[in-house]
Amino acid sequence: MGSRTAFAMVGWLVAAAAATVVGLGAVRVIGEGISGTAAATLTQEEVAEALASPVPSASLSPSRSASTRPSRTAPPATVLRPAGSTITAHCEGGLVKIDSVAPPQGYATVDYDRELTDEAEVRFDRGGKGQGSGRVEVHVTCAGGRPQATLDDD
Repeated sequence: MGSRTAFAMVGWLVAAAAATVVGLGAVRVIGEGISGTAAATLTQEEVAEALASPVPSASLSPSRSASTRPSRTAPPATVLRPAGSTITAHCEGGLVKIDSVAPPQGYATVDYDRELTDEAEVRFDRGGKGQGSGRVEVHVTCAGGRPQATLDDD
C-alpha cells in the first residue's frame, strides 16, 4: 500500500469523524433548542393541572376614558377523563357548562351541550373498517359545586 493511499485513508477517517462530531453537536443543539434550555416532557397529571389552573391575564393600566365595570371571575374548570376522553367543565349556580371536549383515541366527537344546563351530554362515535362501531355517551352534572361525569356505554 502506497503512502498516498494510506494518507487518503487517514484523511477520509478524519473527515468522517469530524462530520460525525458536527452532526451529533447539531442534533444536541436542536434538541435543547436555540436558547440552550432542554424541553421537558409533561406527565398527564401535570397537563391536567396546567389545564385546570386559570390563565394569568395581562394587566392593563386604566385609561382616562375607560369605564370601570365589575369583573366577573369564571368558576374554576374541572378536567374529567371518562372512557379515555378529556372533558373540561365548570359549574355555575348548580348548572354545568362544558368548556372543551377531546374524544378518546379512535373516536370522534359527535355533539355536546354548549350551554349551562342541569345535565350536559357528550356523544362520541367510533366507526370504520376493522374498528367496529360504538357510541359512548357521557353525562356531566354538578355535585357539590363540581362537575361529575357518568358514562353511558352503548
